[in-house]
Amino acid sequence: MSLEKTDPLQDVLLESEQSYQERKRTSWEKFLDKFKPRSAAMRTTVLVSIVVFFSLGMSLWFFWRTLYLPEIKQHARYLALEIEMLGQRDIEIRNAQESINLQVWLYQRLGVETVLNPDKFPNVKDKFIAEIFTDRLSDALARELKLKPNEVTVYFQFKPSPQIWIQTPQLQGNWLREPLPTYANYSPELLIGWFLGIPLLTMVIILTLVRQLNRPLRRLQQAATSYSKTGKAPYLETNHGPLEIRQVNQSFNQMINTLQQAEQERRIMLAGISHDLRTPLTRIRLSAEMMPDEDFLKEGLIYDVEDMDAILDQFISFMRDGSDEALHDTHVNSLLQEIVIQFKPLDIHFQPQDLPVIAARTLSLKRMIGNLINNAKRYGAEPIELSAYLDDEEHLVIRVADHGTGIPESQIQTLMQPFVRGEAARTIQGSGLGLAIVKRIVDIHQGQIDIRNHEQGGLEVKITLPIHPPTAEIPEPIGTFDKIKQKLSEHL
Repeated sequence: MSLEKTDPLQDVLLESEQSYQERKRTSWEKFLDKFKPRSAAMRTTVLVSIVVFFSLGMSLWFFWRTLYLPEIKQHARYLALEIEMLGQRDIEIRNAQESINLQVWLYQRLGVETVLNPDKFPNVKDKFIAEIFTDRLSDALARELKLKPNEVTVYFQFKPSPQIWIQTPQLQGNWLREPLPTYANYSPELLIGWFLGIPLLTMVIILTLVRQLNRPLRRLQQAATSYSKTGKAPYLETNHGPLEIRQVNQSFNQMINTLQQAEQERRIMLAGISHDLRTPLTRIRLSAEMMPDEDFLKEGLIYDVEDMDAILDQFISFMRDGSDEALHDTHVNSLLQEIVIQFKPLDIHFQPQDLPVIAARTLSLKRMIGNLINNAKRYGAEPIELSAYLDDEEHLVIRVADHGTGIPESQIQTLMQPFVRGEAARTIQGSGLGLAIVKRIVDIHQGQIDIRNHEQGGLEVKITLPIHPPTAEIPEPIGTFDKIKQKLSEHL
């Protein structure tokens, strides 16, 4: 069977639905989504970390080019002079009546000496960070001595005291040792702490700040979700927190207040419709009953009045979705047995099972199951299967199935839209709101609805309800310490 619109309001609903459809994402956006962090906290942390590491890299490059490289080249020149001077063993320095050997003078004044004892030679080991500097010093020293780079060996020894060892062909297999007392203040731990500690500390601070910002946003999201599912939302605090968050909370509270006022006006309008329209319908019905039986208009007039009355009932049921009804402890088996008795002599197969008591809106739940049985009676065929069972420890399933011809799979989701019926239902009373009412009641109970054609033929509807529906999460009360932090943040 095909589908038709039974009311011009369907065009308005479709236009409203299309205006809130999400824009299709491009292939490039989908590709970037695979790499971008999903949460705002991680995105902020990644962006700030990129800036911090870039700043560290630029700082290292700046000091390397403007401080370390010039110092290495200058030191290489001094070492080349010292090696040449140590090669001259007969040179003496005279001052007045005193004279001193050049090698002795270099050792006394600079600590530079040629180590001839192999037992005192250094044990050369690979040092990753130190080699960054010693390799540059070795290349610079080779250029000063006009040697090949592989002919010069430079080794830095930090313990027990900082000193540098040089080996060149001029030293004939011996080592030149130069103490570096100024390098005693250098600490590898301090360098690692500066290079890694600053990014880690920055990420911790950013995560803490983003978490403080996300906490009120999470409460806002929970309040909005609670209102969309239950029709109620907790009041959001507007006296504490950052100014922007307080303004958002205030706007949200005003929106909820406006929606509640609109809901109250809707209920007043429903009461007026129920009272003002049913009175003339009753008079028309009485007038039709008093017409002569042979009048050919009587049967059609009574049928139209009954049709209008049924449509009015559907409209009122659709608008009065049960969100204002309180939750009660509901015995599902007792409720289903009442419905079976109510629909006698309809052939309904029902076998009660062991079910727990659930928290539900009893009247709305009864109206929902009644609508499903009415649809099965009108558009399907008897017998009608009615059952309730546990899907798992947290969910209960209510199943209604008929033995009619079913409908095409492509039209199942469309049937749950308001004012939509099958083409075969043109001559049957109704407004196309039956399954729409069912869906609204299911949504209020935070459940799920599944409609499909079953194997025996006919339509099968499964309603999955949570046994313990989640309640709205109330924002945590603000303690004294949090208030002090809020005051300090506002002033700063």
